[in-house]
Amino acid sequence: MEHRCEVCESFRPQGDLNAAQPLLEVRFGERSVRLCRGHAGIAKNSGVSSLEELRALYAESAGQRSYIARRARIAQSNASRVRSPGRRATDSVR
Repeated sequence: MEHRCEVCESFRPQGDLNAAQPLLEVRFGERSVRLCRGHAGIAKNSGVSSLEELRALYAESAGQRSYIARRARIAQSNASRVRSPGRRATDSVR
């Protein structure tokens, strides 16, 4: 699974993947946010010190949606865990 800047991913979910682009992991309490150098620099220059401030900085100009999610994305270790195929074998037997 490739990690991408959370702001860039909101603008271009499918495009402009640059695996060589270094990401910075910025921690806000229990939540860590992955940002490219550009977006991390903007946040630093803006004096962001909390997740709520970061979410406000990267919010839509005409809406209330932020390009930074409130909750962290599913961790890679959880994503690789095999899920149940759905129904139990005994559900279809009557």
